[in-house]
Amino acid sequence: MRKPRTDELAVSRAVGANVAALRKMRGWSQRALANQTQNTGKAVGFSTICRMEKAARPDQGPVAVYVDDVVSLAAAFGVTVQRLITPPKCRACMDQPPPGFACRACGASA
Repeated sequence: MRKPRTDELAVSRAVGANVAALRKMRGWSQRALANQTQNTGKAVGFSTICRMEKAARPDQGPVAVYVDDVVSLAAAFGVTVQRLITPPKCRACMDQPPPGFACRACGASA
């Protein structure tokens, strides 16, 4: 079986980056996020979240993400699955500046 090339898992990398950004925006630790997923019907483990986030970095090897985990994480964050799988246009605010603020990088406001 051949190993996947890193560019074949672009969506998985986007999920990892989005999970990390959303988690940090909410002030949650990786363990807190894992605990939040327990209420979604499909718990996502702490180590899985760590691997997802680590694999989002370009210097790391890719990690495939299970769709069930993506659905659970989206529910825990209160966002759509589409939000988790789509790479953001702005990495500074992740396309969602806090209410009442404007992003200095892209100019978006909420």
